[in-house]
Amino acid sequence: MILFFSSPIGLGHITRDIAIINKIIQLFNYNNFEIVTGSTAFNILSNSNNTAFKTNISSHNLYNPPTFSITDGRLRHGFMWILKYLYYYNNCKISLKKFLYNNNYNSKNKVYDLIISDEDFASLSVTKNYKTKRIFITDILNTKFSKSLISYKLEKSLNKYMHNLIKSAQCVIIPEIGENKDNLYYVGPIVREIDDTKEKVRKKLKFDKTTILVSIGGTTAGTFLLEKTIESFLRLKNNKEYNLIILARPDIQLPKLSSNCKFIGLRDNGHEYIYASDLVISLAGKSTIDESMVYGIPGIFIPIKNHFEQEDRAKSLGFKFEDIYKLDTLMEEILFKNNIKKSNKVNNGVLKASKIIHHILNN
Repeated sequence: MILFFSSPIGLGHITRDIAIINKIIQLFNYNNFEIVTGSTAFNILSNSNNTAFKTNISSHNLYNPPTFSITDGRLRHGFMWILKYLYYYNNCKISLKKFLYNNNYNSKNKVYDLIISDEDFASLSVTKNYKTKRIFITDILNTKFSKSLISYKLEKSLNKYMHNLIKSAQCVIIPEIGENKDNLYYVGPIVREIDDTKEKVRKKLKFDKTTILVSIGGTTAGTFLLEKTIESFLRLKNNKEYNLIILARPDIQLPKLSSNCKFIGLRDNGHEYIYASDLVISLAGKSTIDESMVYGIPGIFIPIKNHFEQEDRAKSLGFKFEDIYKLDTLMEEILFKNNIKKSNKVNNGVLKASKIIHHILNN
């Protein structure tokens, strides 16, 4: 049995974990998994029409993550975010200890064959002294939310603690391109595989026009981007020749939409919508960028202002927060002039990740 902990902060962790689990099932006919997550990530798994997995996988709704304070697309109160995360982290450890106790699992009693934690530091900490082998999945080795001297010192201490936790894992899978070192294994972006052609998926999703997809994930952090995208879309030349598909939480507040703007909520096959689109507009979250790069779909990626991870990622692709005020120009460059602003298509790292996991499970 593999116990899989998936961070519920955003949807990027659960979507790449779905990709890994399905690949292991396909390659090795191994389907003995349990997933622990929470919030919107759990909702994706528990959807009554769920098609995420190729077999039945049990999941547990254990975590309730904090939210960023976002105003007009800008991250506010970075220090407060750190404090809220610490409070969340402590609650996760308490919930996790109860969960493991109820499953008769402790440092002396081996119930699971392997523990995988996708950026869930609570599970990495609680199981640190367990006999079970552990794998950690992460694309962040340092955080940089702090602005003041006091918060910087706290964050520096937390980063040191995080490094020690990471070193305690037998293996760390990093979904980036890089050179392996120590227990760090770089596999490249991990996304869900799609076997059908783009034409077949477009037909399945009933895409009959050039289609722009705006995706803001499982939080409300991208509301400002969504509003600006809708405004910019309505300013496009020959607007009626295009469709705008909105992929966001069902409780998101939307302005009145035109007939060629369609809100679809969150879908467990959101990756298919990206694959079938002609252009993706999104926050600079890793999962959407990875999917667009692996599928070869042009994208416009706007970072949350003052969010170090998103700003660094967007910059590497040629975007910055201020681009939010010229979305119509950027869309026109791609749709009208075929001036595609994106990185070269990259290989899917799900095969490498799955083989590493299977090797550690069986050795």
